[in-house]
Amino acid sequence: MTPYLRMRAWLLVACALLAPTASAQAPKAGKFFEDAVDLGFKVKMPNKWDFTPPRPGEKNLIGKYTPPYTKYINLSGTEILWLEAYLIKFDRRGEEEASEREKALDTAGLMEWIENDTHFGGSGYRPTREKQMKVSRVPATEYLITGMGQGGTEFHVYAMVYRLRPDVDVAVVFDGPGGRTKWRKYETSFKKMAKSFKPIEVEELDYSGTRSDDSAYRSRKRAQLEKEVALSQGGENPWALYETPNYFIVSNVADRQFLRELQDRLEAIRAVYERMYPWDDADRLRLEREAREAEAAESDDEDGGPSAEDPDEEPESGRTEAAQASPRERSRCSVVRVCAKQSEYSEYGGPGGSAGYWAWVHEELVLYDDRAGGGRGDTWAVLNHEAFHQYIFYLYGNISPHSWYNEGHGDFFSGYEYKHKRFVLKPFDWRVRTIQQAIRDGKHVPLKDLVRFTQGEYYGSNKYGVSGGQNYAQGWSFVYFLRTGEKSSSRWNDDWNDILDVYFATLASTGELDEAVDQAFADVDWTELEEAWKEYTL
Repeated sequence: MTPYLRMRAWLLVACALLAPTASAQAPKAGKFFEDAVDLGFKVKMPNKWDFTPPRPGEKNLIGKYTPPYTKYINLSGTEILWLEAYLIKFDRRGEEEASEREKALDTAGLMEWIENDTHFGGSGYRPTREKQMKVSRVPATEYLITGMGQGGTEFHVYAMVYRLRPDVDVAVVFDGPGGRTKWRKYETSFKKMAKSFKPIEVEELDYSGTRSDDSAYRSRKRAQLEKEVALSQGGENPWALYETPNYFIVSNVADRQFLRELQDRLEAIRAVYERMYPWDDADRLRLEREAREAEAAESDDEDGGPSAEDPDEEPESGRTEAAQASPRERSRCSVVRVCAKQSEYSEYGGPGGSAGYWAWVHEELVLYDDRAGGGRGDTWAVLNHEAFHQYIFYLYGNISPHSWYNEGHGDFFSGYEYKHKRFVLKPFDWRVRTIQQAIRDGKHVPLKDLVRFTQGEYYGSNKYGVSGGQNYAQGWSFVYFLRTGEKSSSRWNDDWNDILDVYFATLASTGELDEAVDQAFADVDWTELEEAWKEYTL
């Protein structure tokens, strides 16, 4: 599903870009990052830098460190260098065959990672020093690598690769400004941290906390998340795992009251989703779709056409590999990650201008505590929106409704007001004035076109020149009208009662977007519908 975009008159700007451009100080060695549950090592990393764990399924990244405030330095008048420190691994455990390069990692392996998998930017990387040594009796290779910024200014990357075991290499990677004087300060600090590396014993995590009502899938999911959390303790704010009947919450927010409210809200808004989208209906539609697919496959076989036996491919990596289970059971193990601040959310992968997103590939909803920004009211609105996408994913599979329906319903749930631990439907105040002004100015998109907009058109690439922010507002208002107009609109036509149900049922059972619109709006008088919607919205 798409990330939740605020789409106000202004866009969110990453905190890093608001940071002062004064010359940053070379980082000092801080506390140890420690991995005692998987690879078995510890190494000191930059003091008080923020730690970002890897996303599910990342192959090489162990964790990334970034400065909490001044996140970049000026290389020249037009060039900046993002300051970052990485812990990476080249893990060949369990592989039956390994190439010669993997058996003895050489410079090419490290260079490939630096060029492809970091945010250092620049180009023209070349190794300028390579030195063999031992650190805490572990064979290691120290590298100095030079890169060029977009304007041609030189900067350096320092790395130390440790042969922890014959099938595992671990590395620390840092970047810093070129120039002899500046680089000397940075390199001295990098070397001190790199030489703090020590192997440690691997401890077996105790996963014996299985509950009597646990499914095998839930037990494995919990164990997997416990391991991820244990490997995400490098920053000032430790990550922890929390659990409700239907959610696993991974967060480094220290405010316990906020986390308790988060858990209560998740379960309460899920109860709203379940009333509107019951599981029994989903099971019936799923069976109808499977019957259609089986019939189509049989027809293709008889005609000598392509076979429909191949199921939708699962992602190559991520939490979807943890175990197989029914959609309902997977939904009961929904994962929500809440970062303590916006900059951590951005470093983790939050799209620019967004406040949250549902990553179906990783089966993870990601957002941040916006206490220091727009306020926690914004956090709760984002949570309701993205948790709807997450719920629908498990309920009906990875189907993608038109954006007016998909994002309109996300915002519909964002408008729900939380009182006395239950939700009450209210208009979503972020969207009301935007669509009212568009209607008054005669600049709204005709409804008959909006319901067929592609995602790109909905986001602003449309013939009307209407922005994504306005389309979000119109999508919300149209869904709100169709959900509440029967009881409240003086111009309501009973022929519209089933539009939303027919649209989604058709899409869920056929997977055909155009057919869903055709069936839902069959015989609708668009002029009548649009005039009623406008009057209701104003």
